[in-house]
Amino acid sequence: MDEQRNIAEPPGRRYRRPILLSILCILSFVGSGLSGTTLFMIYASYKEIIPALQEMSSGVEGMELIVNAPRGFFLAGAVLNFFSFIGVNLMWRMRKAGFHFYTGSQVLLFFLPIVYIAGYPFPLLDGLFTLMFIIMYAKYYKILR
Repeated sequence: MDEQRNIAEPPGRRYRRPILLSILCILSFVGSGLSGTTLFMIYASYKEIIPALQEMSSGVEGMELIVNAPRGFFLAGAVLNFFSFIGVNLMWRMRKAGFHFYTGSQVLLFFLPIVYIAGYPFPLLDGLFTLMFIIMYAKYYKILR
């Protein structure tokens, strides 16, 4: 396989990242970074934030499910988003391992609220977005090193 890559890539020349892959990575950097930071901040100040969220959640449908989530939910989400961020960083640098980090963490993030929060409805829209990003990243898997 390395011989094929050497034929396609002249020595000393790096393969350029496709524009769509760059866009996907930037969107994923923002999503994973903001989600991970937010979830970690909620975890770190759980005792202060949850009562404030309970007061604000009276008019927001579905917010009571998140407010009743245990503290571990937020830490697990932050860690999984961190691994997703690592995966995107590796794919940005054209590494195949990044696809595996990203895909694994995104699948676990999809099931995280179902496992941690009793009565959480099946997140169909979240699943579609997750699947869409994984499929788009998978299209570039063969050019990653």
